[in-house]
Amino acid sequence: MTKEPVSSASGESNVGPTNDRAQKDIIKAIFYCLLVVVFLRSFVVEPFRIPSGSMVPTLKVGDHIFVSKFSYSLAVPFTKIQFLSFNEPKRGDVVVFLWPRDESLYYVKRVVGLPGDRLLIKGRNIFINDRLISKDEVDPEKLPPDLKGDADPSSLYFRERLGNTEYFIRQSSLTPVGHEGRDIDQVIPLSQFFVMGDNRDESSDSRSWGLVPKENIKGKANLIWLSLDQVGAWNNLKKIRWERCLKLIK
Repeated sequence: MTKEPVSSASGESNVGPTNDRAQKDIIKAIFYCLLVVVFLRSFVVEPFRIPSGSMVPTLKVGDHIFVSKFSYSLAVPFTKIQFLSFNEPKRGDVVVFLWPRDESLYYVKRVVGLPGDRLLIKGRNIFINDRLISKDEVDPEKLPPDLKGDADPSSLYFRERLGNTEYFIRQSSLTPVGHEGRDIDQVIPLSQFFVMGDNRDESSDSRSWGLVPKENIKGKANLIWLSLDQVGAWNNLKKIRWERCLKLIK
């Protein structure tokens, strides 16, 4: 004779032990998911959102980027203690780092000067070890499609070359303000880096507050995985800048 399931007096199956096991399985799954997230964010890749225009035109407000945590070194999670080093940041790399003046804040800039470099900035000209950084003016109409859409008519655009990296920068075509006139002549110490924004006249960077220690650098910005227009309505698909999604950062 086939045995029927054990039932309670009310006629419903007794599933108490099964529920307990299911709850434990859910707790384990959540725990393992959290471990994976912590591992990925600490050692592999971490997402960041661009909140300001200091890296325009390379990065725009509303860009969401992935930062490679293993491009240079690995650190103990939630600390600056590095226990494994792979590579040094290179000229032209776009990096995310803890701002030296307030390490609760993350900044993103481009590496311009390396340890041991003699850096000279005269006006808008940058010399590294007595060699002028090359740049050529670009007609805004000839910018790549993802940059041309909101090009500022009051700005000048240049294609700049630094090391093996080529990228676009923006400068004001009006009377220069901010950093203009603040000449710099220094030799960069060991384990320190000089960084600048690609939006040269609207960037708070090493020209204002100094160098970035190597241990403050969290990783290299590699990819724009999502870009959201800050003006468009949230219920409109045009809010997404499709031409910038999955774009490699140079």
